[in-house]
Amino acid sequence: MKSILITAMMLWLSCTLFSTLCTGQELLVQRQGFDVYASDAAIANETAGVIETAVKQASAVFQDTVSERISVIIVDNRDQFKQQARGSLPDWGVGAAIPARQAIVVLSPRAVEYSQSFAEILKHEWAHIALRHKLGSAYLPRFIDEGFAMRFAGQWGTGYGLSLAKAELMGSLFPLESIDRVNFFNASQAQIAYAQSYQAVSYFMSTYGESSFRILIESLGEGLTLDRAFMAAVGADFATFEREYRLHIKQNYSWFLIFSDMTFVFIALALLIVLGFLLKKKQGKDTIKRWEEEEKYESTDFDYEEGDPWD
Repeated sequence: MKSILITAMMLWLSCTLFSTLCTGQELLVQRQGFDVYASDAAIANETAGVIETAVKQASAVFQDTVSERISVIIVDNRDQFKQQARGSLPDWGVGAAIPARQAIVVLSPRAVEYSQSFAEILKHEWAHIALRHKLGSAYLPRFIDEGFAMRFAGQWGTGYGLSLAKAELMGSLFPLESIDRVNFFNASQAQIAYAQSYQAVSYFMSTYGESSFRILIESLGEGLTLDRAFMAAVGADFATFEREYRLHIKQNYSWFLIFSDMTFVFIALALLIVLGFLLKKKQGKDTIKRWEEEEKYESTDFDYEEGDPWD
């Protein structure tokens, strides 16, 4: 019995050591379905609470639960993030879901460069894991993947709305399928791509419902093409859906959103002030010129010789 306990203890220590070496962080929290690795106990506990909520939320959406045990790794700096993510990730990324490794890697909110909501990022990455679990290994368009994750995490704000409105005005919206290459976009392009993805999935779910979204995902999981999957889910092909969604963007994101941006407000005010100054200056010149004309015609101080001036 004693030898069994010793063997079990050695095995546990080996697994713990192996996990620490692999993640670069210490295993601090274990919950049903996932482990949290971090260097900060408070961050680890916060992470566990958020993930538990995300697990329940995803289970309700997909009517399914992630069966694999997921490692949630919270890293302390950008170098550790790149090392753990092991991929060609953009500089603007702060979280990564890696379904093949059954892992989530997120940059700690204690990092100086961190500016987003930690809870939203965690929920976003869990959404990727849950979606991939439901889908299997089949192809998933990036706009569906990112759009669902953003909606799941509640990641929408004025900044995304303004980016979308400006892109609509300038004619620089991306075709949805081109968002597959978002990791190669710069930060401003990525902002537009993520905004489009959110709106595409949000429009789909608000128009056709969660049940249709599940049919879409299940159809893609069965290996159907994008057109056939959309036909199965909503009775129309993908091109028809994209036209509907672009009309939705055009009708809901326009000039008023751009002018709600304080930068544009300040520019507009400055232009109005300059225009007012120029108009006032011109009005002053016109008034002076009118006075000069009136004075010329009303004057009696003629300089002429004595006698009849008309001789």
